Amino acid sequence: MSVLPPTGINWVEAMQPLEARRRAQVIASFAEYLAEDVNGNPSRALAAVASLAEWCEGDHRLVARARADVLRDKAPTPGAERTKHDAVQLLDLVANAS
Repeated sequence: MSVLPPTGINWVEAMQPLEARRRAQVIASFAEYLAEDVNGNPSRALAAVASLAEWCEGDHRLVARARADVLRDKAPTPGAERTKHDAVQLLDLVANAS
């Protein structure tokens, strides 16, 4: 009995761009969550940057995609716009730290 090599699409490779996009969206949401948490309590900023950096695992491309996701989202209120701005700042700090 002969064993033929698999043919067709390599699903692991095909799913990598989608997985990267999903991870960037998760990081963007996490950055916005942390930005809200830091708002009004600057002593939490260092812990927020450390947590975000841990999630990003030193992946500069992931940080850049997450930053783009935060900027792409439309903020419905001025308060949400401030949160977006703070989230971008957190992501910038992570990018510069790693």
